[in-house]
Amino acid sequence: MAADETKKTENEMPAEVEAAAKPAAKKPAAKKPAVKKPAAKAEAAAKPAAKKPAAKKPAARKPAAAAKPAAAAKRPAVKAEPVAKKPAAERPAKQKAVKKPAPVLRHGKEGKATVVDAAGKELEARTLNAALFGVPADINTLHLVVRAEQAARRRGTASTKTRGEVSGSTAKLYRQKGTGRARAGSVKSPIRTGGGVTFGPHPRSFAFKINRKVVRQALAMALSNRAENGNLFVAAGLKLDEPSTATLNDFLVKLDIAAPVLVVTHDEPSVAKSVRNLSYAEVSEVGALSTEQVLRARSLVLTEKAFAALNEA
Repeated sequence: MAADETKKTENEMPAEVEAAAKPAAKKPAAKKPAVKKPAAKAEAAAKPAAKKPAAKKPAARKPAAAAKPAAAAKRPAVKAEPVAKKPAAERPAKQKAVKKPAPVLRHGKEGKATVVDAAGKELEARTLNAALFGVPADINTLHLVVRAEQAARRRGTASTKTRGEVSGSTAKLYRQKGTGRARAGSVKSPIRTGGGVTFGPHPRSFAFKINRKVVRQALAMALSNRAENGNLFVAAGLKLDEPSTATLNDFLVKLDIAAPVLVVTHDEPSVAKSVRNLSYAEVSEVGALSTEQVLRARSLVLTEKAFAALNEA
């Protein structure tokens, strides 16, 4: 019996020790999750804490952006100090735009045309219309109008025939292959003698449009230039009952002016016919006067009728 009790006690004691040891081992195991939870909470708490400053970054930028207008608002404050410079009464008044004076003709007598008699002697000086004889010259306008007048005179009759207009057979000259020559289809081909012309000229008009106001302005510029240089004359005593080239030649020689000369008439056929055979002179009616004619001549001679019609136009 004693031996059995000792065995029981031996068996029971380890069981108690084991029972006592097991709870002791389990308690730390139960506490480990408790230790882990605070760690998870700390991590969870740390992550939002790290994100919050990131969310506050835009809030930190706004004051920086708001600070710029404040700095910019201060600049006018610095500039505003010299604003009160002078009272309005002391400020100098704005200068009014000064109108340029009208162009003045540079002749012996400004704005005048020289009147001569049949012997070529100067009689008087007449006033010119500033709207026609006082216009400053513009080279671009004059060039445009003269080019238009020259282009309008071109006949534009040059003409050539295309391969469709040339007379000839349309049959193939020889077979396509086997001859050793280059292939050929028609005798009217542009590459053959007697064939058509490629992109050749055809009858057309070279004229182009110019506004009437521009044409009149260019004529006024040309007349103003001749009057400005003192090359405008009025023939008071030039009256011819019948054409006489010798009489008109003597008149122009005595006048002693620069050639070529442009004689302007107004319904005076006898004077116009007397000028036609002079190599150094040209004649024109007032209504047909062109800018090119005036610029081509170095001196202008107007009859009494022509001057009255031109100066009053």
